[in-house]
Formats: sequence, C-alpha cells, structure tokens
Amino acid sequence: MNEHFVKILEKLEEIEGQLDDAYYTLPEYDANSDGKGYIDGARCDLYHLKDEIERMIMDSKKVAKST
Repeated sequence: MNEHFVKILEKLEEIEGQLDDAYYTLPEYDANSDGKGYIDGARCDLYHLKDEIERMIMDSKKVAKST
C-alpha cells in the first residue's frame, strides 16, 4: 500500500511543477489576476493533499516498523 502512496505523491509533485510553471509564466496583467488566483488556489489545495499523502506514507512506515 505504501508504494501506491509514493506513486501518488510523485504524480502530485509533477502536477505541482506544472502549476508552478503556469503561475510564473502568466503575464502580470490585471486581466490575468483571476487566472493567477485560480492557479494559486489549486496549488494550495495540492499542497494540502501532498501533506496528507506524506503523512500517510510516514504513518505506514511507523506501523511497518512496529510489527
């Protein structure tokens, strides 16, 4: 099960890079402020999801060590 979480985490890291690229390549025009806000919101959600997956990986390692 741990290896599935690791694969999910790797995919989330890819998505994070894509969102970062999208955010930083969007020109600084007032017309783009909504778009930047949406991208930033998606990045924030992604960071929270990554944190949860990382905790699951660490917790599963702790359980594996204790058995």
